[in-house]
Amino acid sequence: MFVKIRNSSLSLAFLFLVGILGAPVTCALDHSLNHPPAGDSEKPSSTPAVSLAAGNLAQLASDYRANADELTWARYATYVRDLLALPQYVSAEPAQIIAANPSLSEFKVRVSETGIGNFRVWSFPRIVESHAVVFQTPARTTAIPLPQTVSLREARIVGGGMAAPAAPAAHAKPTPTNKNKLKGRPAAAAHPVAHVVHVVHAAGPKSLVLIGADRTSGTLWFKGFQLVEGMPEATELFSSLPAFFTQNVTGKAAFAGNDIVLTIQPPVVRKEKVEEEKPAGVVKDTVSKPAAAASTAGYKVVLKFVGGKYTLSGHAPDDAPFSVALSFAQAVASAKPELAKSWLVDSKLVSIPKYLGLFGKVSPPMRLVAMSNAAGASRYRLVTSGKNDLIIEVGRILQAGRLKGQLAIRALFVAPADAIAQRLNGTLVMPAGVTPATPAASTGVSSSTAPAPKN
Repeated sequence: MFVKIRNSSLSLAFLFLVGILGAPVTCALDHSLNHPPAGDSEKPSSTPAVSLAAGNLAQLASDYRANADELTWARYATYVRDLLALPQYVSAEPAQIIAANPSLSEFKVRVSETGIGNFRVWSFPRIVESHAVVFQTPARTTAIPLPQTVSLREARIVGGGMAAPAAPAAHAKPTPTNKNKLKGRPAAAAHPVAHVVHVVHAAGPKSLVLIGADRTSGTLWFKGFQLVEGMPEATELFSSLPAFFTQNVTGKAAFAGNDIVLTIQPPVVRKEKVEEEKPAGVVKDTVSKPAAAASTAGYKVVLKFVGGKYTLSGHAPDDAPFSVALSFAQAVASAKPELAKSWLVDSKLVSIPKYLGLFGKVSPPMRLVAMSNAAGASRYRLVTSGKNDLIIEVGRILQAGRLKGQLAIRALFVAPADAIAQRLNGTLVMPAGVTPATPAASTGVSSSTAPAPKN
């Protein structure tokens, strides 16, 4: 009888709770029944992993292999775009997706991180039929078309505002106006914490910038897109750059924050097999045309992101090697060969600028332009506005002695005048002690000849 009363009381109590709290109690109880708490020797079962392998993608890849054309690739690329929009693919790491779908690795997919998590650009630079990239975001995926001969190299989201500094948390203190109001409150309420409002001014991303290159010529390609519905082109991003840099520039490009660092290089001539002309009956040999060295030094140029636009500026370093090259160039402009020799590892090298007629040359003023480093040395071009320029190589002294390890000019080279270098202001070279008419560090594309210094 006692047991029945206890059970009856328990049932009434349970029904009472259900009537008041409703379904959540039932759900909680059902969950506790189906998932009992794990004991010391028992661990909760882990959620089974979601498979990222896509069978349809494998079939579409097989279709492309059997008949590689624009149509079969478009089907494959469209499926990749739709696949990357699924939640499990948005949250997964790119390496996991590639490992689960071998065709992505086979077709040399490239995943470019944009600087913001889960915002990525997927591309296939090795596939000649690929004329678009896939921009993956947590909300959607978008196919962005590219010119037919362009493959993607770099991608980044740039722009965005800054958050306003938050005011420090403060406690209310008794003042003549609130003293009476705080008097009758409890101690904890007498000093309420002031609510701090954080104001953010457009802190989100603004534009997606893509850098590509022509598969044949190697010329660089720049394009920006607004991060709004439809992703229209952000034409203002590169509107301040001359067409020369967006159409005829070859080399390397990399992002440094929002800025773009370019190493402009001449195009590399590819080796082409040609048959040597020989008399009939003689076996013809195949020879290779000479190719330009892949390590050819280039010009460092920085595209600065200022006010929502990219502006052109030459990279004029302020490091010690640059100071050595500039001091030597100033000695040459001052017609002081003995002073110029002091910067040379081999004093006989002074005959090279003398041969070019550079000693005492001040009009038009020469300019020093930074080039890309080569073999552990820093190189600079002294633009003379003449038929030939002077390449200055600065490095450490390697010979044993008290000067070992010191910076000096290790080599000088004569180079034909270069059209790219002539467009860069670089740093004006004046005789020692003469103040240039324009700032020495001014850089960029020159639209007119700089004025000659006044004597």
